[in-house]
Amino acid sequence: MNPLVVILPDFLIIFLGLFLRSRLRYDDAFWDAAERLVFKVLFPPLLFLSVAQSRLTPSSAALFLSVGVSSMLLAVVASASLRLFIKDNPVTHASVFQCGFRFNTYIGFSICLQLFDQTGFALLALLIAFWVPISNTIAVSVLASAVAKAEGGAVGKKHSVFKTIVTNPLIIATVLGLAWNVTGWTIPTVPAVFLKHLGSASLAMGLLCIGAGLRLQAFRGRGALIVASTIERLMVVPAIAWGMGAVFGLSSVQAGVLLLFAALPTAQSCYVMTATMRGDAASVAGVTTAQTLAAMATLPVWTALIQSLT
Repeated sequence: MNPLVVILPDFLIIFLGLFLRSRLRYDDAFWDAAERLVFKVLFPPLLFLSVAQSRLTPSSAALFLSVGVSSMLLAVVASASLRLFIKDNPVTHASVFQCGFRFNTYIGFSICLQLFDQTGFALLALLIAFWVPISNTIAVSVLASAVAKAEGGAVGKKHSVFKTIVTNPLIIATVLGLAWNVTGWTIPTVPAVFLKHLGSASLAMGLLCIGAGLRLQAFRGRGALIVASTIERLMVVPAIAWGMGAVFGLSSVQAGVLLLFAALPTAQSCYVMTATMRGDAASVAGVTTAQTLAAMATLPVWTALIQSLT
């Protein structure tokens, strides 16, 4: 399949979300509610079903997760190194830092459904379940420390990372799906169809929410940092993952899933977290928007490489 055919429909939905917010005046309250609906109700069933019904072996999954997490830890190092080349205040760097290794879930799963079978989808869900607690802990710790130093206070406990992780619906769904998978039981038809229908509504709605969250006016100022973070996230990190997959001999599907995960633009939740923690939310809005738009050019390239691997 032509990589543009894989990518373009998703970005058309994203731009539809931008149009609905900016031209048809669907307000922020609507999009906040829609985002919560997708995150808490519609998307978890899709993850549960995919993991529960997949054919995963512990040995292959362990290798994949080890290589995947190691690759993203290298992405953390790459993101941290930006401060060596771009001069800015510590809070801005700490705010933008997370954008170099966090990821957009809905774009990832939407593309994954088109490129891989259920096993590939389940591998992506597992990698996300392992990487979310690690990435959130790193992001919150670094930003909280920078803000505390800037404000002359101590690092507080306003943001419970542990509570955020254990109550994350995506992690809960993945863990429950993995537990069901281990039992070897078949999901009864009625619950399976019910969950499938809920999950089917999640990705399109999630992509609309991404579009509604784009902030085109946020490009003003800090252009060098926005460009550097975008290059690091969309070009350097996928190259790292590609190399790691080759060095450690991942299967074609595993290597493809890891490369897709590494090539995703950052999560829009970065903006929400930064604003809540009194970081530089404006710069993060610029980076998330720039990465999402730039991914229209980079994802087809990485998708073509994924197709050559699989």
